[in-house]
Amino acid sequence: MNTRMIRQLIRSRQQELVELASSFIRIPSENPSPEFKKQSAEIGRHISRYLAAKGFLITEHRRSENELVTVVCDAPLTRVTGPRLLFCGHTDVVPAGDRSHWTFDPFSGEVRAGMLLGRGATDMKGGLASLVFVAGLLQEFAPSLHLKGSLGVIASPDEENGGMEVASLLDQGLIKGDACLIGEPTYPRHPNVGEKSMAWMQVTIPGQPGHGNQQPITGISAIRRGAIAVEALARLYELKATPPAELGQLLYNTEWFLSRRLGNPLLSQLLYRPSYNPGIIQGGTKVNVVADKCIIEVDTRVPFGMKPEFVLDAARNLVRAVAPDAVVEPMMSFTKPNWTLANRPIVRAVERGIQSVLGIKEPVYSTLLIGSSDASHFRRHGIDTVLYGPGLQHTIHGYDEQVSVENLVKSAEIYAETAVKYLRSL
Repeated sequence: MNTRMIRQLIRSRQQELVELASSFIRIPSENPSPEFKKQSAEIGRHISRYLAAKGFLITEHRRSENELVTVVCDAPLTRVTGPRLLFCGHTDVVPAGDRSHWTFDPFSGEVRAGMLLGRGATDMKGGLASLVFVAGLLQEFAPSLHLKGSLGVIASPDEENGGMEVASLLDQGLIKGDACLIGEPTYPRHPNVGEKSMAWMQVTIPGQPGHGNQQPITGISAIRRGAIAVEALARLYELKATPPAELGQLLYNTEWFLSRRLGNPLLSQLLYRPSYNPGIIQGGTKVNVVADKCIIEVDTRVPFGMKPEFVLDAARNLVRAVAPDAVVEPMMSFTKPNWTLANRPIVRAVERGIQSVLGIKEPVYSTLLIGSSDASHFRRHGIDTVLYGPGLQHTIHGYDEQVSVENLVKSAEIYAETAVKYLRSL
């Protein structure tokens, strides 16, 4: 069997793929939500059952009895010695938000006019379904495809919180591999091979309570002090990094992509500067009481060539200049800017797979991501990692999230091409 035949097989079974993706969406694994752990376990079990029926060995990991479950599914393929390829995707989704803004049920998983609809369709249950579906086919036809090595599928339960469950398993040596393909949504011709680091911070600002009718004469409002701190932290964007020389071509490609393909040259600045988003502000106990505490949760992504600890120190200095008694601390362990060089076998395999499936002759080039993902955890352990997946970028974390069925199928074909090229060539 050659790759053309496996692609034809994907086309002939595309309804199975679509139903698998729909079934994922119908499980409302919103992170956070009161039912998150229950729903996360349900989708994990669903993936386990599907791949167990295809011949995979299933292991469910949890750090303690009440914690989230990370599912690791192993395909022995032909049991011929070779590299280990990982497919990874996350099962959690951000909350759907105000349902009145959706034009369809965000957890229906229905298909309408060739579009699969629902929260997670793009980020990233569509890509996860394509990976799981292809993994099953690869195990089924491994002998006729002459595959070497092994294939692992990882269902990450908490990527929207930083992917700490997968990070823990990697640290313990419970997940191992040579290369990893993550089905995060990307643009069709441009896989992502590097990303900024994620550095979330919490700023806690104290105040002095009192009766609201005496403000601003008596009492010190932590919320008003917080508003000043929010503006002060905007100066984080003024920091500028000097990236490593080895990223020169990737930076050039990414600048071209952001300017020409996305039509926004200003986005290129985020390759060299920290982003800054005060995502949550909490404070006060009642409208007529002077707030005695304000908590600001800040999302910043640190550019290539800059250390997240440097940005944290800069944030502390900016906040203390306006609120000396404030506390600025990390919300979780910081990652570092990370990348996989374009000459690595998995990168070449993905790029050639895209060319083959999309039928294009011009070069396909990889880019850097101005956001962050689970990829940082794999790269930290020396695992070459690429992001590529289906979806409509403008619907990510927004209302009316959706993905085209055709995009799901093409991504599945590219995953199959990539896996066969990688597991045959090494």
